[in-house]
Amino acid sequence: MESRNLTRYNLLNSVKIAGLTKVVLLQVSPSVKYALSGKNFTLIEEISLSPRKNAVELCYRAENGKCVKPFEIRPFFSMRLSHYLRANADDIIFRAHALGGSLKTPETVCFFKGDSAFISKKKIKNAYYSEDKIRDGSCREMLFSPGFWKTDIKKGGEFRIVFSSGAAALSKYQKMNFSGQRLRRGKEFLKNFKCKNSFFEKLLLKSPDFDAHGEIVAGFHWFEAWGRDTMISMPGLLLCTGRKEKAKKIFRSAAASLRNGLLPNIFSTQANKASYNAVDASLWFIWALSQYRRNFGARDSFLKEMKKPVSEIIKNYRRGTEFGIKMDPSDALITAGQKGKALTWMDAVFQGRPITPRAGKPVEIQGLWYNALKFAAAMGVKDAGILAARAAESIKEKYFLKEGYMADLIDLDGQADKSLRPNQIITLAIMKDVLPSAPVSKAMKIIDEKLLTPFGLRTLDRKAREYKGIYWGNLEKRDSAYHQGTVWPWLLQFYYALRKPSRARFEKIWTGHFKKAGIDCVSEIFDADEPYYGRGCIHQAWSAAALIYTSFANGWIKARGNHR
Repeated sequence: MESRNLTRYNLLNSVKIAGLTKVVLLQVSPSVKYALSGKNFTLIEEISLSPRKNAVELCYRAENGKCVKPFEIRPFFSMRLSHYLRANADDIIFRAHALGGSLKTPETVCFFKGDSAFISKKKIKNAYYSEDKIRDGSCREMLFSPGFWKTDIKKGGEFRIVFSSGAAALSKYQKMNFSGQRLRRGKEFLKNFKCKNSFFEKLLLKSPDFDAHGEIVAGFHWFEAWGRDTMISMPGLLLCTGRKEKAKKIFRSAAASLRNGLLPNIFSTQANKASYNAVDASLWFIWALSQYRRNFGARDSFLKEMKKPVSEIIKNYRRGTEFGIKMDPSDALITAGQKGKALTWMDAVFQGRPITPRAGKPVEIQGLWYNALKFAAAMGVKDAGILAARAAESIKEKYFLKEGYMADLIDLDGQADKSLRPNQIITLAIMKDVLPSAPVSKAMKIIDEKLLTPFGLRTLDRKAREYKGIYWGNLEKRDSAYHQGTVWPWLLQFYYALRKPSRARFEKIWTGHFKKAGIDCVSEIFDADEPYYGRGCIHQAWSAAALIYTSFANGWIKARGNHR
């Protein structure tokens, strides 16, 4: 008897089919399908995610013939949070019913139901994860199975199982067809847009994936909703695609979470658990609002509602707030820094030590601050226009180096950090109509030569002593490489604001990647050295958002009629 093991997020199925000799992948969208074949039979295995619920459907259909013997489907569960491995099954509570049951732990819950009687017979499996072994050594865990289904499918018949995080998803079990639902929903969504070809359709169809109960999930499989990531992702995922009401809901929720002018770096559903250690999250909030205005017009009534939180941010940044964040009155620029904290998006910290602390006046913060002041001035915030003009002059005076690019920051001693990093691209793009063209052109030429890769910008020049070209190994090694060379696609949104991309090259690069990580997904990061392997989360919000934003900006995707 052959055993077919199907790995899933948070569960593994062991499917034992006598006489199984061949497994062929048939499709990846709108569901994943495999053909499981033996001498005289072919079964189609289909895995479909619900487009609306936290649920997955597993279906087996007999295309021809009949299995020699009834086959067994046994699910194995880890029932844990994504950052941990299970050492035992002591805290898993199983409740059975005729066709399935439920599992519950302090962290999570899962309900499941199949087409025939569920046979309760517990089993423990010791799982080994080879990639986790390479990453940090934690690679074994105990998986729990409460029992199994046994089925005999004749030609034309099928056997279905649904796993869900909520019991309600199983209430209409017989009427479910997640694959059909996703297909219909996708077609309905695409009616609102004109795409150059199927590549852009695939890209666009990924935009709703990150919308979770009024938040934007930063990345799959292990990120939550992050303030910075949410705001950077907003234009590509929601504003360009016309999902105005969802965007407004997120803006309102973010505004309500402000504390002393700071937006949480990490949102949390638990009281007093939000993390505010970010100098840029509030400024990205205002940047996202400026993109809202760009998409929906300056007269949109929602913008008036946002004047209060914008004013609160400007006021607190001017007079000073937490983590040493304060406007320097001498040059109207923002300074920030606190020992043991990494306050910008380059936020890796290992054992209390920031890998890239960047205390002082980081270059991208100044561009975002300038944008915030300009936006506030347009809303009638007092003195904001005057401060914006002062900040612009200070940036021109202090950040362009004789080496031809912009300093990454001015440190707390007033010295320029000459590390060649991509953070300048944000300020160059935001202030492209203000900064002098000659130094901008020089900086772009150096960025093209030393930081640009097919998948984004390196976070550090390859000649730097701290440069790491491969993101791999244990946690210390990965954190040390995270912003010390590793390539980030989200920065392309700003790079392409200054360099018009080739559609043919753009398609070729990302079509190839769609087959290598998550299905039709854009990875969080890439190695800085060839062959540029995708790393980190397989499906990252701001990575996808950058490509969608670029596609709209270049007319490769267009909204139909009044959709926007």
